[in-house]
Amino acid sequence: MRSPIVLAIGALLLLAGCDKASRKPSGTASAPPAPPPPLPVVAIADVPPPSTPEVELKPGSNLGIVAQDAYGHERFSGFLSVVNGITDPTKIRDGTELKTPAIPVAFQDAGVDPAYQPAINALAKAATDYFAQSGAFRGALSATTESGKPELSPGVTSVFTSSADAVDAAVAVLEEAKPPHTVPKKSIEQFRQASTHLRKLAKGDIATDDYSQDLVGQRFGLGFTNALLWTKAQHQ
Repeated sequence: MRSPIVLAIGALLLLAGCDKASRKPSGTASAPPAPPPPLPVVAIADVPPPSTPEVELKPGSNLGIVAQDAYGHERFSGFLSVVNGITDPTKIRDGTELKTPAIPVAFQDAGVDPAYQPAINALAKAATDYFAQSGAFRGALSATTESGKPELSPGVTSVFTSSADAVDAAVAVLEEAKPPHTVPKKSIEQFRQASTHLRKLAKGDIATDDYSQDLVGQRFGLGFTNALLWTKAQHQ
């Protein structure tokens, strides 16, 4: 019969062997990340502008309401403020004329570097394409499958997926900003979240309300606001 000491040593060696086997060899490289989708070719003129180039602020209205009507979500209120040079939204008077340009035009007017304009155009097209499907999306929320997921049409699913691909491709361009420019990290984070939620929507991985849709709108609004501030600060 083996002594308790021999048995204990054997157990320790067995555990050590299992631990060693469970570890990955130090020389094993992880799989490289998948390359981003190709950036779609989008001209400034391909992105439809809001219905009117200027809006007069009516009594009882505010930047959020104007932003919702012009760009699809109230979180574009910050974007609207930057476009119009508004530093304190609480002090805007009724009757103020607010410029509501197309998103790519706003960046062009702000002096965006030509290297980033194609990415901005692609992001703007992705956002406007997405918001154009908002009505169809809300209609689908009332029709669910046996699994409880909304019944999205192939057309809506395709738009959500292609918009997410365009966002990912544009983000890859912005991440390549080189000195003296800085990478617009705040914008990139917002756009990445928009892409993530878009892909969830495309899979029907959403609750039967418009919360997931609202999240996409929020991320686009905040992403463009931060990107426009970055542009006006000479990409710093």
